[in-house]
Amino acid sequence: MSNILFDKNNIRLEISFKSYSELRSILFFFQNNSISKINIPCKNNLRKEFLLNSIKIARDEFPRIDIIPHFSILHEFRRNRLNTQIYLNEFLQEIKLLGCNQILLISGSQKRSTLDSITALNSLKDTSLFSNSDFSIGVAFNPYLPYPIFIEEILRLEKKIKSGIVSSIWIQFGTDITLLENRIEILKSVIFSTMKTNSKILDIKLFGSILIPSKQFLARFKYRPWKGVYCSREFLESVDFANSFILKLLETYMKNKICPLIETNISTEDQLNSLTMLL
Repeated sequence: MSNILFDKNNIRLEISFKSYSELRSILFFFQNNSISKINIPCKNNLRKEFLLNSIKIARDEFPRIDIIPHFSILHEFRRNRLNTQIYLNEFLQEIKLLGCNQILLISGSQKRSTLDSITALNSLKDTSLFSNSDFSIGVAFNPYLPYPIFIEEILRLEKKIKSGIVSSIWIQFGTDITLLENRIEILKSVIFSTMKTNSKILDIKLFGSILIPSKQFLARFKYRPWKGVYCSREFLESVDFANSFILKLLETYMKNKICPLIETNISTEDQLNSLTMLL
């Protein structure tokens, strides 16, 4: 019996870079190691023209690599709601022409009062971009939120799915397996009931975030934690404990047909070997 949970060719890797040359270097490394599914986030300096030009380079020079770009309303906000909606529409049309068939749309860590992912989805659902099923949108979901906030998260997710253009849900990282399993059941129930009442809704795939532990990464995370990411003290204080936990999380993902998204940097042979050992 195989001990492999996931093949490295069937997971997704999120990449981050500060220059076009660094982007090319990462993609050459992936190409040489038969890694073909990547996500390009929208955060920090990786936005606006730099983000769009990076997607163009990746599609033109590495056409066999499947790319899902992210669009953060927080980072791409253009003075007001209308300008941002217009730019989002233009961005989607551009990446569709480049050969991308999906985008991950997020509000960002600080939601704009005039525009968030729900209002953006509702403004997009009747556009020509979604006149057929060859282009769709993914949305984020955090199952680790404290109970009162989690109820709001579920209600928001339901509204997103009801737009009819959501094809994937991207689950935030956290370190409470019991809570995750409970809330995956709630998530699946919401998906099922919403799809049952709306024939426009597409088949929805699930993706789950994975952070690969290292002493340096855990120390950095303790000093500057990511907003909305709930990690236990045990996870942050021991690489061995963290690796053991990641294995359990991957098993939970496999059991629930959730595809891993690796959010930590994988751009060297050592990092790739560490990832392969966990998988």
